[in-house]
Parts: sequence; structure tokens; C-alpha cells
Amino acid sequence: MLEKIIKKRKELKIFVLCGGDSSERPGSLLSGKTILELLKNAGYRNVGPFDVTTKNFLKLVKNKPDLVFLTLHGGYGENGILQGFLELIKVPYTGSGLLASAISANKIYFNRFVSSLGYPTPKQTIIKSLADIDSLKIDFPRVIKPATQGCSYGVFYVENVKELKERARFSVRFSDSLIIEEYIKGRELTVGIFENRKGNPVILPIAETILKRKILDYEAKYPGGEHLYQTVIPAKLKAKTERKIKQMCSTIFKALDCHGYVRMDIRLGNNGNIYIIENNTLPGMISVEESDFPKMLKIGGYRLEDFVDETILSTLINWNKRFKEEAPNELEMVNYLGLKLAE
Repeated sequence: MLEKIIKKRKELKIFVLCGGDSSERPGSLLSGKTILELLKNAGYRNVGPFDVTTKNFLKLVKNKPDLVFLTLHGGYGENGILQGFLELIKVPYTGSGLLASAISANKIYFNRFVSSLGYPTPKQTIIKSLADIDSLKIDFPRVIKPATQGCSYGVFYVENVKELKERARFSVRFSDSLIIEEYIKGRELTVGIFENRKGNPVILPIAETILKRKILDYEAKYPGGEHLYQTVIPAKLKAKTERKIKQMCSTIFKALDCHGYVRMDIRLGNNGNIYIIENNTLPGMISVEESDFPKMLKIGGYRLEDFVDETILSTLINWNKRFKEEAPNELEMVNYLGLKLAE
């Protein structure tokens, strides 16, 4: 059955899910457009966009596709909620599952997960309200960020309590928890990873963002902020450091049970430590010329059309492994153990 589906995969009815209700909606719509064009160029004949919102998501039940390609950024599209819904209605989807998505979307829990693997992480102080700031005993500089927000929304570099309070008043609007994180002096790196049809993570050439400011914030990422940074691919790294970064990212990818493709943001500290800061489970594909992930693919020698095809192949194979058989029911369990069925 799986072999037949794979052979005829380019005839499958595929929705490219994009848009959503999060603050990252504009970027998601552009990512959706990019993926849609790549799928068509790869020979997929029955594909179309689906702008999923809280008002229309039930249409996925009525007009059920064979597979969905996720290009949502932030909110319920990236935090496991949509993934859980798609599993409930038994629609295969690209990308990581519910748990990996939920952990990665929350910067507090992802930090703790990485730490549990024995890797260094920036120290975090969590506050639930602005009033908590007055009782803090922390050193500066720090980075303040919402716990559950992407695209650098609400992320600021602060050098004192006054700046912290000022920025916190704005950042708290994005999340019910704020992270006041240790600032790591060092280099800003990005690692792209995608899963091939054999289920193995493929590490792409590492990118370095050379900054003219302390962090890669929203002002730098916003159109017109290109003069504030320069992206270099591949990053100039010592061979030992590069191997260590790739090994760490591969370990996290597997331990978190990631699928599809992800982008991990890293700080290479001046002290030599490698800090995995964030894991983006649905990285932006806003522009094949400007977005980091497609640039890393191309420099790594991969055709973008082959990449989307490989993503769909790995999705179909993973889905078949997970759901090819229903879990045993109570009667089967009783019979297996040789027990008498209760009256």
C-alpha cells in the first residue's frame, strides 16, 4: 500500500497550510507561496493553498486532503495544537509532531530540554508579571524575550533595570511569561537540518550572521534592516567546532523526535561553549533568494524541488510507521494475556 502511494505521490491532493492567526501571518503567507511553487515545479499536480484560521479549520475535515504541507509560523500552527488536530482527523502532515513542536515553541521548555542532554544553555530568569522585576537580583546585560513567540517579536537587548522595565512593558503583550536570559558574547550561527527518506537528519552548511548590533532583533530582520547584519554561508569555523555543532544539533533533532526540516539558532560563546538557543520547527521559506534555509540548501548542493519532494516522501514513510496499525483494544489485550473478560 505504501509503495503504491509513494509511486503515485505526485497525484495526491495536497494542501499547503499557511497564514494562520499569529503575528507571523504575513511571513507564513509568503512561505506558503514559495512551497506551493516548488511543489508545482517538482511535478505535483493537485496542490493548492489553504489559509487556515480558527474560523475555517474544520473545512479540513469536510474537504479532507491526502496530505498537508505546513508553512505556518508561530501560534497554533507551530506549537503542537494544529499537529494534534491533524492527527485526530488522520491527515498526514509535514514537520515535527505535537510534542516536539510544543517543546520547541516554548523557549523555557526547550532550554530545559537541551540542558537535560548535558549541553550548556543560557541562564534564564522567568517572570509572570512586571511587578516581579523589582525583586530580581540579576547581572546585566540581558536579553528579554517572550516565552512563546517567534521572528524576534518582543526580543530586546537590555543593559540595566530601567531598559528592562521599559522593554518588558511591551514584550509581555506577546506571552504570559517573559524570559530574562543571560547574554552570551560570541558569534551568531544557524544550522539547518532536514530529514531524508531513510529517517536520518541531514545537516546543511552552517550559516553565520555577522551583526552590527548585539543581537539579531526584529529591527534587523524587518525590511530595510539588511544593513545591520551580513549572512555568511558556510560559516568560517574550526573543523573541530563544526563537527561538535553538527553532532549536538543531530542529537537534539533525534532526542526531540523532530521530523521534516528545522532550523536551530546557536551562540558560539567567546568562552568556546556552544549554546543551542532555539529550535524552529517550521522555519521560514519566505524567499528562495533571501531566507536562510533555502540558501543553505542551495549552497549544500540540494535542488529546492528535490527538497520538497524528499520532505513529502519522509512524511509518508513516517506516517505509515506510526499509524499503519490500530492499537490493540481491550478484548485483544485480554485474549493476549489469557484473561477472562469481565462481565
